[in-house]
Amino acid sequence: MLILRDMLIGKKRYSEFHASSEEISTNILADRLEMKENSGLITAKPYQQRPVRFEYELTEKGLGLLPALQELCRWGNKFLPDTWVPPASFMERNVEDSEIV
Repeated sequence: MLILRDMLIGKKRYSEFHASSEEISTNILADRLEMKENSGLITAKPYQQRPVRFEYELTEKGLGLLPALQELCRWGNKFLPDTWVPPASFMERNVEDSEIV
């Protein structure tokens, strides 16, 4: 879910996901990106050939999780101390106005 959240706030590259405050280890991050791609939630598009590096984009299926992620953020901010507070752009975004791959 953290990767999808990060994508919804504008992150697209492996290095951006790795720099998130949750400090996902590299092997777990690579595994999660692959799982999300295999599940049809994201697509990977190469932006560099040597070495091959990818940018990740949400699919319609992945973008469909936006309302659920927003509600989880609301719940966490209400009931869990020190929970990540999403930017207004994330909380105000809606599926209909979002670009789909």
